[in-house]
Amino acid sequence: MMLLLIASFAGVSANEQVSAVSNGGYSVEPVYDTGNDLIRIQSVYATITQGTTNWHTKSVTSTITSLNVDLNWGTPANSLRLTVYSPDGYTFGPYYDSYDGSNNGRINLNIINNDGIAKGTWYYEVYGYSVTGSQGYYI
Repeated sequence: MMLLLIASFAGVSANEQVSAVSNGGYSVEPVYDTGNDLIRIQSVYATITQGTTNWHTKSVTSTITSLNVDLNWGTPANSLRLTVYSPDGYTFGPYYDSYDGSNNGRINLNIINNDGIAKGTWYYEVYGYSVTGSQGYYI
């Protein structure tokens, strides 16, 4: 039953997911690929296998209104799932590769709150949803 719910949610369009996620003044928007290959400093490199979960943290110590979360594994044949937990008790996701309308081995989103993103430790849950072998990723 749980797998059916997850599969059903994965089929929701990006626009429906954006409008469905709004809690405590937060909204979530996909970052669309503009075709530019910008070189970015990757904060964490890890690997994951089918059915396993990795946890990562991000400390927010200053006042900001947008938090970018970029999970990039670059192999669309494998599927990872991302869920983000805020220090003020909100859950964002789960998000799948198609969140931005493209299956490209990447989930790139902005969590926005015009009143300010909660300060403290944000938790990122990366789950190996459908992975053959071992998959490396950056977040």
